[in-house]
Amino acid sequence: MAANSTSSTEAPRVPRAGLVLLKRSAIRCTAIVASLLMAALVGAPGASAFWKSVGLGTGSAVTGSLAAPTGVTAPATNVGAVPVSWTASAGAIAPTGYYVTRITGSATAPACGSSPAALLASASCTDNAVPVGTHSYVVTAVYRSWTAVSLASGNITVVLPASNQLAFTQGPSNATAGAAVSPAVTVTVRSSGLVPVANVPVTLSIGNNPGSGTLSGTVTASTNVLGVATFANLSIDKAGSGYSLTASSSGLTPISSGFFNITPAAAKTLQFTTAPVSGAASASANLGPISVQRLDAYGNLVTAGDLAVGLSSTTAGTGIFSATVGGPAITTVTIPNGSSAASFRYGDTKAGTPTLTASSTGLAAASQTATITAGTATKLAVLSAPVTGAASDTAILGPITVQRQDAYGNPATAGSTTLLLSSSSGTSFFAASSAGAPVSQVTIDVGSSVTSVYYGDTKAGSPTITVSNSSLGAVTQTETVVAGAASQLAFETGPTPVATINQPFNPVIRVLMADTFGNPSGTGSVTISTNLSTCKLSGTTIQQAVSGLATFTGLQPQGSASNCRLIATSGTLTATSNAYSDSH
Repeated sequence: MAANSTSSTEAPRVPRAGLVLLKRSAIRCTAIVASLLMAALVGAPGASAFWKSVGLGTGSAVTGSLAAPTGVTAPATNVGAVPVSWTASAGAIAPTGYYVTRITGSATAPACGSSPAALLASASCTDNAVPVGTHSYVVTAVYRSWTAVSLASGNITVVLPASNQLAFTQGPSNATAGAAVSPAVTVTVRSSGLVPVANVPVTLSIGNNPGSGTLSGTVTASTNVLGVATFANLSIDKAGSGYSLTASSSGLTPISSGFFNITPAAAKTLQFTTAPVSGAASASANLGPISVQRLDAYGNLVTAGDLAVGLSSTTAGTGIFSATVGGPAITTVTIPNGSSAASFRYGDTKAGTPTLTASSTGLAAASQTATITAGTATKLAVLSAPVTGAASDTAILGPITVQRQDAYGNPATAGSTTLLLSSSSGTSFFAASSAGAPVSQVTIDVGSSVTSVYYGDTKAGSPTITVSNSSLGAVTQTETVVAGAASQLAFETGPTPVATINQPFNPVIRVLMADTFGNPSGTGSVTISTNLSTCKLSGTTIQQAVSGLATFTGLQPQGSASNCRLIATSGTLTATSNAYSDSH
């Protein structure tokens, strides 16, 4: 239908370009009128538009409506890939295309890979990987900006068929212990018709397990719309050749993957593999072999590359490492490429329990305690300090401790050893206990390395004691014996039988202040007097004792007398000299 209009001859003139615009506006106006008339005739709702125009012209337009699709159908039961069909839209206006929407409860989702931006040209499609459950479908026709929606289909129930199949579409590849298997492992769930099935949980586990490994990562994943379950972070901690994985899902037959290998990761730690060594002290390395190995963080043996391992000991003596028994000293040992371990020997001059350490930069060190015992006794040693004490006729100084030792000074405890005792002083005593019975020998018992003795001497001085054994030789020590407390006075030099008047006694009179055994002792003053009043003295009659000896220089007799004696006193101590007579 067309709308006509007549232009007036008296219309004002306009430029040529203006006439063109006026003519186009008139045509559009005519088209609107025609569309309205067509809608009135067919009785269907029409599309309308409105705009202003100026000028004169003629035009025509066809109007109509976009009909919705009908008869949307799908099978009542299916296994994941649902075929959907419908009757195309009828009417004068043919749709540009269709898109399908799946309705599940109150939720909607695009179906068949379609959307308002991805239209379907045909009146059927397949909705792949539909989740298990009950669904319905609607189809929307699209023409430019117009849409028309169908009625919903009947309910469709999607179930897992008993004949579903599992398949490794990307099996596991060789990997490093603890590292993710790459590329990611994928498992596909398909129906018997090879149609992918979505939203099916699949679980992986280790099948063949040559290294007793543990599978880590996300081991359960659900299939996507393509029926593929992806496992992107799987790892196994133990190295081994010939691992396999098993894929399983409820109601489906499990399947096994192909074989793959797990290799060790980089070395992370060192570890001793041999029992702690034990043996006699030695200046050469003869204990072992001691083996050290390198491991990764998961306890796998690492064999790649050469690795230098430093060796050290906490011994207080001299520790020595070597590659062979009694070999040259070394401080490092090398684990060669292709091997996980290296061996060495150890020796130590000091008995005890030193800690042996193997270390390498960047790796955790390995430690182990060795046990070093004394070797055969070869010598004697006095362990105690020299003794000092007062003169005595019993052995009370000590204890003096003597030890038998091996060649490196370690205490030796094997067997029993008899020791002979002697002193450079002829007035000495030994005893096994303080003030005990005198002995001339002592014994080091089995299981012990030492014995003790006590010493006594009546003579003050510095006696040397000797402890000896025919097999172990002798050891000496110098002791110090001092005088006891002064207990007596004695004339070391007294007057001659005849003394000259008014002349000093010759030899000089000396009085000894001594202990019980006659050892000079004390620093007290000593006074000289006579036994008779007729025996006169001149000079200094009082002298201070020095180291127990008082010397009376210049002391002389006076007057004429006979049967004279000198009397020395100091405190309660007293001494009387021999008799003398004065002469002119």
